[in-house]
Amino acid sequence: MSTGTARAFSWRFALLLAVSTLGTLSNGALAPVLPVFIERELGGDDGLVGLLVAVSPFFALVGGLLAGPRVDAVGRRAIALAGLVTALAGALLLVPAEGPVPVAVARMLFGVGGGVSSAALITWAVDHVPAERRGRALSVFGMTVWIGLSAGPQLGQAMADATSFRGVWLMVVGFEATALALALAGREVRRAGDGEPAVSEEPGAVGRVSTGWRRLVPRGSGRPALLIAAAAYGEGVITAFLVLQLIDRGVHPGAGFGGAASVFTIFAAAVLVFRILVAHQLDRHPPERIAMGGFVLEAMGLAVIAVASSFAPAALGAAIMGAGFAVLFPALALVTTESASPDERGAALGSFGAAFGLGLALGSLLGGAISGIGGTGAAHWSAAAVTAGAAVHIALRSRRVPVMG
Repeated sequence: MSTGTARAFSWRFALLLAVSTLGTLSNGALAPVLPVFIERELGGDDGLVGLLVAVSPFFALVGGLLAGPRVDAVGRRAIALAGLVTALAGALLLVPAEGPVPVAVARMLFGVGGGVSSAALITWAVDHVPAERRGRALSVFGMTVWIGLSAGPQLGQAMADATSFRGVWLMVVGFEATALALALAGREVRRAGDGEPAVSEEPGAVGRVSTGWRRLVPRGSGRPALLIAAAAYGEGVITAFLVLQLIDRGVHPGAGFGGAASVFTIFAAAVLVFRILVAHQLDRHPPERIAMGGFVLEAMGLAVIAVASSFAPAALGAAIMGAGFAVLFPALALVTTESASPDERGAALGSFGAAFGLGLALGSLLGGAISGIGGTGAAHWSAAAVTAGAAVHIALRSRRVPVMG
């Protein structure tokens, strides 16, 4: 390994990778188990499932937006630790929860903590990486999400099979406590130079360009934010309703290949593998056209899932959806980065991440309302329609104006 690569992947950077991975393991472990718990133990219908699942990503959105300015003003480590403590408190409150209200409170704290810690961790991680290595490092950091989401559902369902729902909650507590312990061992680095403005110790001294709501959503960043929200809507729907649909159609809920929960693993693994395979294409083709292809694949996968009544077609749909989803986040993030001025790039990417959380929340919430009317298949069809509409929007716009490239 070269000296530059070694510096890019220092033990401090690896420490933050581990913290991020543990957080996504928590989310992944809850994905197949929480909807079943709400339905069986709380007696909830699809609407309540959607509402309680949506609480966490919605408050993650709020937490991430509010944390952004504080990460620079207060410090990466301090904000990350505050978020991790809050997420741990939410996980602990879930252990004794026996009704919708305490579950909602637990999910709220878990979401806020996750949003705050995520906003701080990615900035903290970048601080440990030389400027010439940041693109590669950010790609690696992004992989932690899909590593956690591919392994988490299997771990969560296996724990539920071996113990109980409470055993899953305790496992999530363990993940969050370990993440907090690792973050406590981290050290903050403040970088200046590298062709970028120095990081000022005075809050708000750097990058103060826009005022009002434009500080959160700079010009040019609104459209890619709406597009990533459309992409995330599909993930929000499958997170809340895929396992319930497969169980209703005769697929066993257990862990292991062939179980309903393993479809999440196939989705996340497809994202991880396909992103590695096509990452270099972002530098060779206009990112919006790549995003259009991603939306087409996501819509196709969701359509297959909507009609799936057994494991094999559901797994196929998840793999197709994952292949499309793999390119959407980096392609649209690149559009966001190129649309914003250097002084507003952080705010643009912050609003982009918040829009992703909004899409997840809407997928659970609106998907629950649609499922209550027409069943879980209808919820998946709604997501297919949203993502197909996004592809059409990009195609029509590319005829009117040159696509960024």
